[in-house]
Amino acid sequence: MTLLEQPMQTPEYSMIPLSDDRLEEEISSRLTLDAMADEDPVLTLIMGPICSGKTTIRREKFAHGFVLVDAAQLFIDLGGTDLDFPSALEYQMEYIGAAVSSRAVDGRMNIVTELVGAEIGPVRELIDAMGSVGYRINIVGVNAELSACLEREESRTQDNVSAYFAEQFQMKWLLAAARGFKLNA
Repeated sequence: MTLLEQPMQTPEYSMIPLSDDRLEEEISSRLTLDAMADEDPVLTLIMGPICSGKTTIRREKFAHGFVLVDAAQLFIDLGGTDLDFPSALEYQMEYIGAAVSSRAVDGRMNIVTELVGAEIGPVRELIDAMGSVGYRINIVGVNAELSACLEREESRTQDNVSAYFAEQFQMKWLLAAARGFKLNA
């Protein structure tokens, strides 16, 4: 039994074990050939308030030709629909998300992610880091009426994790991938 297959107990949660093969399958399935950049790779940041339609736009316009770096989607894909985010899947999310981000940057692949971006400092840091490793930055702003956002938030189901909670993971993974690329260049 590998380390990742062994159940881990902490005061906060019990880790759901995944085999090494399943982890690799989750990573490689997110790195599709159509995301390979023809020229300079692009990082698309879909930004907007909670429940403004970021995921809808991503699914409609960026479903192909991009590696998705999204902790919320990863959590759901790993079976987290009945769990609090990130709880028992945090370790696997960290492992897979970091590997996907690193391999996408190293492979010069186009990347898409969703951010609320309420604080400009971390967003600027991400833009600068990815730009420093040759990524063009594409920001897609999403807006909606506050009343519509609040209504959608009220009816949010467990299988719809907010970018507000997920963006810290995405930014961390992408920053680490950019730093790793610079170290290996």
